[in-house]
Amino acid sequence: MRRAGQTRTTMRYRVSEPALAGLTAGAVVVPAPLFCAAVATDPWTAGLVGLAAAVGVALHAALSAARDDDGGLSAADDPLRRATFGGGGAFLAAALPSLVVLSGLGRVPFALLVVVVELGVVAALRVRLVGRDVVEATVRVVLAGAVAAAVGAGLGSLAAL
Repeated sequence: MRRAGQTRTTMRYRVSEPALAGLTAGAVVVPAPLFCAAVATDPWTAGLVGLAAAVGVALHAALSAARDDDGGLSAADDPLRRATFGGGGAFLAAALPSLVVLSGLGRVPFALLVVVVELGVVAALRVRLVGRDVVEATVRVVLAGAVAAAVGAGLGSLAAL
């Protein structure tokens, strides 16, 4: 919803780009520690590890979004707004699968489904809002998230050795 005087480009810099960067960070970074802990420990511990990772990636995304553009480069003009959208998107994408694991609902399989859906949604949003190529967005986001989840689960399985 644009207010009077706001162009599509302004909305892109103020909302879309920081939110998508945050969503991407949360959906790609957190599956590794989450699935590592889910395979190696109980659902409660794994969920807490995931939520801690969600807080960390949200803080990083918020600080990066605020630092990247203070308005001098674009029409963004408000680092706090960019930080809110960037950090909020990262926390949302990271906390959702963590809460699934924490609840104990299907533990790894259901959380994996949540991550796959998130990655698909993020890739689709990148295509729609930023104008990326479908193949490029899919490879960058979905492949990265899948590799992170697989590596995390693989590392978690080493706990049984």
